[in-house]
Amino acid sequence: MKRKGVLLGLLFSLIFTSVTAQDVDIFKREKNDNFDFPSRPAQMTFEEYELLSTEIRMQDIMAAALVPGYIHFLIKEKKKGWYLVGFRAVGYAGVVYLAVNDKSIINILFNPLDKYTNKDHAQNLIVAYFSAAMIAGSFAYDWIHGRYLLHHKQNKIRFKYSPVVGLAPAPGGFTPVWGVSLRF
Repeated sequence: MKRKGVLLGLLFSLIFTSVTAQDVDIFKREKNDNFDFPSRPAQMTFEEYELLSTEIRMQDIMAAALVPGYIHFLIKEKKKGWYLVGFRAVGYAGVVYLAVNDKSIINILFNPLDKYTNKDHAQNLIVAYFSAAMIAGSFAYDWIHGRYLLHHKQNKIRFKYSPVVGLAPAPGGFTPVWGVSLRF
């Protein structure tokens, strides 16, 4: 029992330090990587300016693993963020239900037919798979859909203000691209 506490403490401290680290990405981040503003339009709101400068970084993805709806809250989609909090809470409630009944969700997920064939095990199996799907699904939705929404909002803002200020890609910006080149 003491060993589990030590392992959980180490896991928590590892996750906490990686989420609160300054930067865990492999790319250098410049201030406002996305677009260079010759001048800020007078009608642009702070929220629009903030959304243009927002990026989904590895640090944000790690925080989203711990905090349900983190990315949606970051991009000002609070209603969807609270839905994700609810979905993740339902998933955690299933894990708690299994723990109260002295069942390990890991054993149930990875050994579904091991030693059990009764109705009680079938119910625990359904709860385990449902809980895992709710937790993993809410994280994946937060990450993938949040990134999609951020890019969509940024494009709408760029389209709205591009005739006004002539937005252009930042000079000297680096965009990582994979490619193969052959020369003979």
